[in-house]
Amino acid sequence: MTSPLSPRVTWAVFDLDGTVWDSAPGILNCLHRTLDDLGLPSPDESVLASMLGPPLLTALSELGVPDTDLDRARTIYRTHYRATGEHDCTPYVGVVGLLDRLRAAGLRLATATSKGVEPTRRMLDHFGLTDRFDAIAAASMTATGHGKADIIGEALTCLASIDPTGSIDDAVMIGDRVFDIDGGHQVGVRTIGVEWGYAAPGELVAAAPTAIAASITELESLVIGRPARFVLRE
Repeated sequence: MTSPLSPRVTWAVFDLDGTVWDSAPGILNCLHRTLDDLGLPSPDESVLASMLGPPLLTALSELGVPDTDLDRARTIYRTHYRATGEHDCTPYVGVVGLLDRLRAAGLRLATATSKGVEPTRRMLDHFGLTDRFDAIAAASMTATGHGKADIIGEALTCLASIDPTGSIDDAVMIGDRVFDIDGGHQVGVRTIGVEWGYAAPGELVAAAPTAIAASITELESLVIGRPARFVLRE
């Protein structure tokens, strides 16, 4: 039986890509197309898959885009993603029901994603998830150097303004990659790594989260101590 976190969680901050939804098909396709438009070779799929998580400029740089072309590459990628990538995505089975049960248990929920704020809001609206979150924190569409810890901090600040009785001592950051866990460590909150996302083998263990969840049921049990009796199919 998975033991719940103690003290009790009252704020839950969620990464999106690889945690709430599977957005890999849209992201990888648009990265391929961006590199092709720039006349650059696409690496192996395993290398591309490792770009599911870092901020966009970091990913593009690591894929070989010269610094002088990064702004142009970001614009090209965003154009492709707006046209075809945003909806090439599927919420994980059971996640919507989980969010509803967490809210019913009295938790405040927020997002903290390295995806740009504009596509984040469009996608949340498209998938009917916007109203499940009390605060939506995402990456700036213009600023650089906006790391995951900054975005998590923004989410916590928003939650504090909504729920002044809560505190970061009762918060948890939930994500699938080392960036989520490290970001949570940097702002001083507990962390849960989820195994159904895009982490490489051993990545989550090495990142040393407070706990690791292998399923929606385990995640629910960790957060509120009440495992789901069934998995809803959205």
